[in-house]
Amino acid sequence: MLTILGRPRQTCDRASRREVLQAGGAGLLGLSLPKLLAAEAASSELRPRAKSVIFLLLFGGPSQLETFDMKPDAPEQIRGPFRPIASRTPELLVSDHLPNTAARSDKYCVIRTMSHSFNDHSGGGHYMQTGRRWHVPIGGGFSPTPKDWPSMGSIVEYLDQQRRGLAQPLPAYMVLPNSLGRLQQAGQYPRPGEHAGWLGQRFNPLTTQIDKKSLTDNPYWRDCSDEELTFQIAGMAARDGVTLDRLHGRQSLLEQYNDQRRLADRLAVTSNFDAFRQRAFALVTSEKTREALNIRRES
Repeated sequence: MLTILGRPRQTCDRASRREVLQAGGAGLLGLSLPKLLAAEAASSELRPRAKSVIFLLLFGGPSQLETFDMKPDAPEQIRGPFRPIASRTPELLVSDHLPNTAARSDKYCVIRTMSHSFNDHSGGGHYMQTGRRWHVPIGGGFSPTPKDWPSMGSIVEYLDQQRRGLAQPLPAYMVLPNSLGRLQQAGQYPRPGEHAGWLGQRFNPLTTQIDKKSLTDNPYWRDCSDEELTFQIAGMAARDGVTLDRLHGRQSLLEQYNDQRRLADRLAVTSNFDAFRQRAFALVTSEKTREALNIRRES
């Protein structure tokens, strides 16, 4: 009999936790160790069908009262302002402003069990993207900090770099069209949640950008031109006249420069070592040094 040591805890049917574990250890629950190992081996051979995940974050977007939980039978001061319509999923009602979403309800799952207690965008955004409460209290700040928990995407980026290395043509984690808060007050309010936090900046997302046409413009509230929607990677827009061939030439020149710099660093170390060795030899063989160290000549 397999004996499990520990404090006794009883389940709802008056069987103690220890007895349940003993039954499981003896194979009475139908999950013997060989079966568990076989199931684990079989699961390791499965290949996930999804190759990419699009996480659509409606930062300050419509609430459940305007989308999937309009509460049409509730009092007027509680229910949502829109009319619910049927979807392709039985008993799932969707706002009448989202007919295409209702028509594709068999492609997604509405999760109703997740919420948070943050009454501000920064804390809520951090929680939604990391699964952890933000350490900054409500009203105590708006911007990300190095102590933040890493986002889901940053964890994927970390695991991908561990598996494939850093030099990949595309990162595993990208944010578009803008980093959160970039269009607020000329980018003075970057928001937490999408960054790597304490995991390290190298696992932050590669971010694209789209700009305002004026101080009062908001590209999220109007139709954008094709040129605007050709997103540029933040900080990596090519200057006029810099072709791809010229960029490769610059890369080659930079590599040659780095090679010469590393060689110069190695020579400098050798040169310093030679200088120290020569100085040590001179001290050992110097007549003046011997006289200085001869205590018999002490006056």
